[in-house]
Amino acid sequence: MAHQAYNFTDRVRQVLRRAREVALDMQHEYVGTEHLAIAVALEPDGPATAVLDALGAHRDDVVARVRGAVTPGSPDRRIGPDLPYTSRAKKVLELTMAEARLLHHDYVGTEHLLLGILAEQTGIGAQVLSAMGVTLERARGETRALIGSPAGPVASADPLAAHAAAPGYARSRRPYGVALVDDFTGRARDTLRAAYTEADARDHATVDLSHVLLALASRDDGMAVVVLDQVIGSRKRVVEAMVERLPDKEDRPERKALQLSQETQHALDASLLEASKDGHRRAGTQHILLAVLDALPLALAAACAQLGLTAKAARTAYERMKE
Repeated sequence: MAHQAYNFTDRVRQVLRRAREVALDMQHEYVGTEHLAIAVALEPDGPATAVLDALGAHRDDVVARVRGAVTPGSPDRRIGPDLPYTSRAKKVLELTMAEARLLHHDYVGTEHLLLGILAEQTGIGAQVLSAMGVTLERARGETRALIGSPAGPVASADPLAAHAAAPGYARSRRPYGVALVDDFTGRARDTLRAAYTEADARDHATVDLSHVLLALASRDDGMAVVVLDQVIGSRKRVVEAMVERLPDKEDRPERKALQLSQETQHALDASLLEASKDGHRRAGTQHILLAVLDALPLALAAACAQLGLTAKAARTAYERMKE
């Protein structure tokens, strides 16, 4: 992986070198999330150290717990100096760069590496840290408080910007708020506005994944439209299925500002990571589509699957288009 292109700080490069040393010391033939977590905890100072300290995670305790969760390799095994990253560790590095993008930082530091370990969720590093109370959401909040971010709330009549500037937009942005206009392409913003419109027209209290999927399928342009047509032949079938499944107009005695549902918030977070993995600075309609399909609840996913629309099929079609 070409770290140079992503402006890794000297400190984070040192941590990555230390992770290899930790793996060698444990007689492992790979560098995993556990080695990355130990290497971060062994850093004597720096942003990640400050975040761990602020969250009450003693670094020696982190090292001891991670080591206790891992079985050392055989001392008789000959291990070369060049160790490969596991798939989970590679995912951590991708998420590390994504976290830096999400914070609008033009460098990748140890604080982003810590967030990347936590964002991966399934590795030993994330599991041990989470068990110690170092969750992704709390670490993001501490990182923002410590480092800051050039992005900030935007006063606007646009429901997207207004909602994003209010607390609770999405878990990656909740501590500080950020304008959606900075994160999504023009077509993607138009799609999200259409999703708001669909929910508002039915007096629904929240903007759900079904509203977003309906808005995506109702468009006449954009990469999501191309993916949908590739997968199921006609996106109109998705429109019909979503309209059929959306609840009837609800009785809302008090018309409060529409809120994104928690599932939609998480899907929009995921779309930003999808865009980052693609090397894009902003999420497009295709990234929203992939994230929404990944997040669909069981009943809605089953309805889409009957049309031949699954997360796997959409991702395969999109990857084929990029070749």
